[in-house]
Amino acid sequence: MEFKDVIYKRRSNRFLSDEPLKKEDLDYILEIAQRAPIGMGKYEWTRLVLLEGEALKTVQQEFLKELGRDVSYGGSALIYILHKGASDAIDNLDGGAIAEHICLAAAEKDIGSVFIWSVTRTKDNKIINDILQKQEEEKIIAAVTLGYKASEEVRDVSHKIEILKVK
Repeated sequence: MEFKDVIYKRRSNRFLSDEPLKKEDLDYILEIAQRAPIGMGKYEWTRLVLLEGEALKTVQQEFLKELGRDVSYGGSALIYILHKGASDAIDNLDGGAIAEHICLAAAEKDIGSVFIWSVTRTKDNKIINDILQKQEEEKIIAAVTLGYKASEEVRDVSHKIEILKVK
């Protein structure tokens, strides 16, 4: 598959199956995530936490309690991105790069994904933080939910960003 094909295939699919993903697919996605660029090369500041099974179900229940909905869209895996950098701007850029790598790798494997920022609204949830084994200095930057597509339905989005060309 050409890179452009992967880009065009990558869409947020909010109708995910809870069928467990193949181990080799998850391993591949995590390998690609580790290739994301990190500001100042501080890879030791970043940690990914993969949730599946009972840990994921517990977090999904906490989402329902705290946010009123399951922001993992019923997926079978959730990858949290944690960072302990000194700059919110760099942390967010790093998290975005990692999340995009995860989403592109998932698209290549025909696995649905959604980049989720709203997990940051549960940053003080003790149950979730215990499951994540979150350290005091770490911040939850974002997460990506993954799952086989239960439906091909996606929102029709134009994906048009203004481009100004200056010579």
